[in-house]
Amino acid sequence: MSAAGTQDVPILLEPRAAFDVVRALLVRASYDEPSVARRLGRSSLIGAPRLVEGRKTLAGEVTDVQAALIRLFIDGESMESTLVQSLVGDDAFEALRALGLVRSLPGDDRSLAAAVALVPLQGLWFASDLLPRSDQVDGTIQDYVYGASGDLTGFFLSVIPDAPGAHVLELCAGTGVAALRAAARGAAGAVASDLVGRCVHFARFNVLLNALDDRVRVVQSDVWESIGDETFDLVVAHPPYVPALAHVYDFRDAGADGEHVTRRIVQGAPAHVRRGGRLIVRAALSDRRGATIAQRVREWLGESESEFDLVQLESSEYGPFDAYQSVTKGGKDFVDCERWMRHFDSLQIERFSLVVIELRREAYGRAPVTERRTFGASVSPEVADWTFRWGRFLSGGGDTAASRMVGQMPRVVSGVRAAVHLESQSDGGWATVGATVEAAWPSHAVVKAPPLAPTLLELCDGTRDVEAILSGLRSAGLVDALVGAEDVARLVEVLAAAAAIELPACRLPPRAVTQA
Repeated sequence: MSAAGTQDVPILLEPRAAFDVVRALLVRASYDEPSVARRLGRSSLIGAPRLVEGRKTLAGEVTDVQAALIRLFIDGESMESTLVQSLVGDDAFEALRALGLVRSLPGDDRSLAAAVALVPLQGLWFASDLLPRSDQVDGTIQDYVYGASGDLTGFFLSVIPDAPGAHVLELCAGTGVAALRAAARGAAGAVASDLVGRCVHFARFNVLLNALDDRVRVVQSDVWESIGDETFDLVVAHPPYVPALAHVYDFRDAGADGEHVTRRIVQGAPAHVRRGGRLIVRAALSDRRGATIAQRVREWLGESESEFDLVQLESSEYGPFDAYQSVTKGGKDFVDCERWMRHFDSLQIERFSLVVIELRREAYGRAPVTERRTFGASVSPEVADWTFRWGRFLSGGGDTAASRMVGQMPRVVSGVRAAVHLESQSDGGWATVGATVEAAWPSHAVVKAPPLAPTLLELCDGTRDVEAILSGLRSAGLVDALVGAEDVARLVEVLAAAAAIELPACRLPPRAVTQA
């Protein structure tokens, strides 16, 4: 039985000396993400396909140690045992076997296969359960440990900032990817926590493999249960969030509404997030009749909710029927569908959103910020940073749009799109009736604007304030005397909120390169 209390975990935490040998092998083989990704013709290993999924690169004969490691631990393919031993060397071969990373095929001592996946990612190595042969989870063990290089984990990592000097906690840690990365990038210390014993075991293995046992502690905990009164500068979590009428898979199922784990994580934030600290959760949450996601998250924070700024960033939204089809892999029959629809209706669910919720415990002496946005073309921690800054600008800049725009010289953002809407007239001519302005960074937004919007955007060149912009609109004959500075300021503010216009008081971050 493993230290985590799970009998069928293939990898071992002893002998410790074998970790040094395996680590030396991985370094000698250049088994790092840049080198391996380059060999596979990719920029990263997030979402990298295996041979069984149709990959064409590195599909031929294995002739070097790096190719052997890729074939075993990324592709999950078996190899001749003698070939592997000749490529990796006798000591490394024995260390791989001693830690349970490889094993002979049943009834065939001449063939060797990986017992787990082992992927280099962002300067570290992560072991996890081998990927199933299809995209269906049916037949997967209940406590299956997902890999660190999947698309979902990649997205999660892309929104987590580095936290040098901070005390970090990763809840629902799985392989411990976020905790290990935080420690490797300068965190003072990190804790990786998971309820599932198999996950705890894999996380401990990864800590030892990366020689981070002096900075990362792994605990088995039902959310906050075993954390005690410990507090943190940064808490991150990627919990299970699929609605389930019966619990089948630990990595997926999260109660009747899919929010069971996320709700408990947020409820514990007041006791465990330090002043000035933050909580980042990637999950699926739902708007209910009479209560938005943000309102419900604030309710979960209890009496401390006024201390937290909140940003909700959505990557997609879908209805109850879409959720049913996703949960049931396409649906079953009418009776089953009706049962699920009644279930969602009883919970008053109007829609689901796949979101990142970030809470910052910084709202002292002012009203807390609450902002809801949609992710744009790229994903990075700077998206949330800018959204928080915008919310604070609105709450602290005055009671009117005009007062908030005093001294601001708006500038149109590169890449913004504007479309003019025309309407046919009875005399055969066309009249401009409106415009649409669209921005893609740092969040995606579409604003329905009046016909004067294209000219207003031209006037926003970084040299004019609102009064000068109003004067320019009047000179162009686009507004009459009834339109004042407050009216223009409101439109500028709407466009600035959409990141179509940049204000000196709330500069946009450089465009990220990570794709959503």
